Amino acid sequence: MPELPDPEAPAGEKYLIFTILGDTYALPSSLIGEIALLDTVYPLPLLPPYIPGIINRYSAPYALIDIGLLLRKTATPRAKVVVLKEQIDKAAFLIDDVIDIVDVLPSDLLQIEQEANSGGVASVVTASLQWKETNIFVLDIEQVLNRVVNDSGS
Repeated sequence: MPELPDPEAPAGEKYLIFTILGDTYALPSSLIGEIALLDTVYPLPLLPPYIPGIINRYSAPYALIDIGLLLRKTATPRAKVVVLKEQIDKAAFLIDDVIDIVDVLPSDLLQIEQEANSGGVASVVTASLQWKETNIFVLDIEQVLNRVVNDSGS
C-alpha cells in the first residue's frame, strides 16, 4: 500500500535544476512560466552585452538575459530559455539544458548573504541546496533584474 503524505510535514516547492556554461543552478518553479527552445532574437541597441535582445513569446516581447555573459564574461550557447512568469517580469534567461525538477523543503535551503558589489555569482544568488551530492546555487531573480535595470541606466 502506498504511503500517504504526512499532512503536518512542511510543504516543499519544486525547483528547476539547469546548467549555464556547465555550472548548475536552480530556480523555484513558482517563478517559471515556461522552458522553450530559443528561436529568433531581435537585437536592441544601447543595452549591456549580456542582453542580446528580445524574444517573442505569444506576441509579447521578453528581454533575453545571458547569465553566462553577466557572471562569467562568456556567452551562453543559444539553445534553450527559461521564461519567467509574466507577473514577475517579461524576461527570459539563456540556459544550456534542464537537468532535473526536484522537491525542496524550506529547511533544505541554505541562505547566502548577498554581495551586491561583487559582480560575481554571489551577487545574484539567494540560497544553495544539495542535489545529488552537489551544492547548487539558487538564482535570485530580483537581484538579476535589479542589476539589469542598473546597468541599463533605466
